[in-house]
Amino acid sequence: MKDRQGCMPLHASYKLLLLVLVALVVLAGFSYKIMTTRTYLRPVMYTPSPHTLALGHPTFEDIREYERNLPQHRTPGLFTKYHPRYLFFPWEAWGTGWNNVFQEQLLNTHLAYLANRGYVFVDYIARDHPPFPDELPNGTRHMLHIPMNALTSGPTGGGSWGEGANPAVSPPVSQNWWDVACPPEKIVEVHMAETTQELGITESTTGEKRLMLWAEKLRNIEAECVSVLGGTPFDYVFILTETVVSMWSSYGDSPTLKQYAWSALITRAIARNFPLFSSDPQVPPALSPTLSRITTTPGAGSVAAPYPLNAFTPLRADAPPIRGLLGIHLRRGDYEAHCKSLAEWGLGYNTWNNFGEPRVRATGLFPPLPDYLSLRDNETRADAVLRHCWPTAEAIVERVRSVRAEAAERDGQQLRAVHMATNGETGWVADMAGRLRADRWELVSSSLDMQLAPDEFAVSQAVDMGVLVAAETFIGVGFSSLSSNVVQLRLAGGRHANTSRLW
Repeated sequence: MKDRQGCMPLHASYKLLLLVLVALVVLAGFSYKIMTTRTYLRPVMYTPSPHTLALGHPTFEDIREYERNLPQHRTPGLFTKYHPRYLFFPWEAWGTGWNNVFQEQLLNTHLAYLANRGYVFVDYIARDHPPFPDELPNGTRHMLHIPMNALTSGPTGGGSWGEGANPAVSPPVSQNWWDVACPPEKIVEVHMAETTQELGITESTTGEKRLMLWAEKLRNIEAECVSVLGGTPFDYVFILTETVVSMWSSYGDSPTLKQYAWSALITRAIARNFPLFSSDPQVPPALSPTLSRITTTPGAGSVAAPYPLNAFTPLRADAPPIRGLLGIHLRRGDYEAHCKSLAEWGLGYNTWNNFGEPRVRATGLFPPLPDYLSLRDNETRADAVLRHCWPTAEAIVERVRSVRAEAAERDGQQLRAVHMATNGETGWVADMAGRLRADRWELVSSSLDMQLAPDEFAVSQAVDMGVLVAAETFIGVGFSSLSSNVVQLRLAGGRHANTSRLW
């Protein structure tokens, strides 16, 4: 009943207010219960283990905090219609070098994108070629764990898919967030062997067909959290086959590659060492730190007092090249025995390095790399493999000289500096540097000349790769996954196929 002014009686207003307050309290309690019982807050903060501290391994605490605070690592609002969908590959490659692992991770990122799911990225565990001692006094191993954003800040590390990307695709997330957002009862497991048979995939199925079949399968699963067990569709064996190049039609123009960026850590290392690669006193904008975020303390920016990572914008693969720089990959050490094994096994070039094969070039569908596993007159395939895989010092100087001349004549490049990405012994590298200086190179540097802080040294292979991708011209090892990754990133970043050469 209303009073004469048409208003509710006073006691009725109190009742209504009380009901609203009770409803708000109940709703808040309900929301709190959801948040606390499912721990949908944030991944736990990183705490270095005693073993990590005892061995003196870099802890990457700043990078781990950055990953923890990625915007996608938050619970969607209570009333949002947005429900993230994730794809996790717990059986991705492991126990090999980083570049073998990374090849697979990049392809899995692209598959997740096609499946409208966020790729789940993990740490790289340095089991092979560890950069630091990893054996404890009791004889057990404690291997270095490198967070993804120490290597890349592209989509594979949780970066943006970029403008124009499919808005239905969830952003990639860390394994720590997967553990929070995907409790066991929410996970649907997909098994490699069973699904491969279900999809009718055989050894003769092209890479592109394999990719599309898997993408459709994963896209049509309603569950938010999908885990692929028993391997991945693009494992190490498949990646070594020439059929992988057929995926380039979708992969080469994908956000995974087009949005690729080296981590701020790698960018910082390249910026500090820029005088090795160029006589230009002005560091290019893509490598310049943000002045407002760096310290003016004497010695700042050095190995002993490196600039903070948030002063650097991750170096994109499509950034302008370092003018006048030729980057060369010279794999040494254990590669001599590996090259002999490759010759015995009759294997061809690694993955994207096959773009130069005449039968691949003839299709007109792929970037036409200038070089391939060629045989000279009366040369056996085994001898050709060794020549391309393990060039002599004399052959290196001759090849570098000819590529410099071709780059000047064809592309107008004036190559003056050469950087050797190598794991060669100190004496061999010094001899090689002397030979190149004698051949009138103004600047000659190598991996051994890099001034790196401990966390940068842990990813020194990727620091070298960042330089090789940024170089005006590159010469790589056709059989190497490192060289293959450099080639694909150069192509995706807009470098012309003519500028990526092979020994």
